[in-house]
Amino acid sequence: MKKYLKTKGAIIGAVVGLFVLIALLSVLLTAGRVSFVQNGISAAQRSVETGIRNFIGGLENLYDRMHNYDQLQVEHQALLDSVAEYRRVAREAEDAQEEISRYRELLGLTEGIHNERYIDAHVLTWDPSNWTSAFTIDAGSDAGIEVGDSVITERRELIGIVRQVGGNWATVQTVIDPAVRVGGQMSTGVAAVTEGNFALMQDGQLRLSYVPSGEMPLLYDIITTSGLGGMIPQGLVIGEVLRVEREDTGISYYAIIEPAADLNRLVQVFVVQRIDTPDMSDNLDSED
Repeated sequence: MKKYLKTKGAIIGAVVGLFVLIALLSVLLTAGRVSFVQNGISAAQRSVETGIRNFIGGLENLYDRMHNYDQLQVEHQALLDSVAEYRRVAREAEDAQEEISRYRELLGLTEGIHNERYIDAHVLTWDPSNWTSAFTIDAGSDAGIEVGDSVITERRELIGIVRQVGGNWATVQTVIDPAVRVGGQMSTGVAAVTEGNFALMQDGQLRLSYVPSGEMPLLYDIITTSGLGGMIPQGLVIGEVLRVEREDTGISYYAIIEPAADLNRLVQVFVVQRIDTPDMSDNLDSED
């Protein structure tokens, strides 16, 4: 359209030239006398000139409107970009606030625990296999993470165990994975073992096995880690007893557990490590 408007001068010149030619021919034919034909030509010329002026004015108005529309489009896009930026900043602020809240909750629950340290990480991807329940986090050996470390939520709920470590990543198998076994403890203090089970994994559950003969898990009992073996801290919450079943032998029982950690909503996790503290009694003996 703008190129077309640039050629309007050429069009007007051509039209005016045509009328000038017609006027000269009329003068030559009438030898200077004003005739009915000349009057008609003059009237037609004035009418055409008026139409041309109106047409040009309309084109100029159209050009102005198109120019203003382009400006409005630019301003509208700038406004959309500003809104998108504000939303991004707001999301980042919200995420930061949520992380701060998780840190505060973890610190509140770990107050007084001096033999543990925590490495925060974020979930990157989940293993797509139907045969395992595992995910990758964005921290690894560079941050001090080692194979066998426990991974927990800010509420000290056990999520899983670190199985592979890279420089800036690590793979975590969750408590419902068939390859994961953890020493568990019932509220009565009786020790057992929690283990993943392929059939139960499909429902997001795990099993409490090796319950001593004569002991029976309690419905809705909270199962925690026993701490036996030294790798996994004691007192981490594994889950809640949903059902109690009798073993095939008929002598002992096992239980179906719902994990305490919501595995479907993991964003930030914490890798917990045991810290060896010096034995103060040894120091006292050496002083004596």
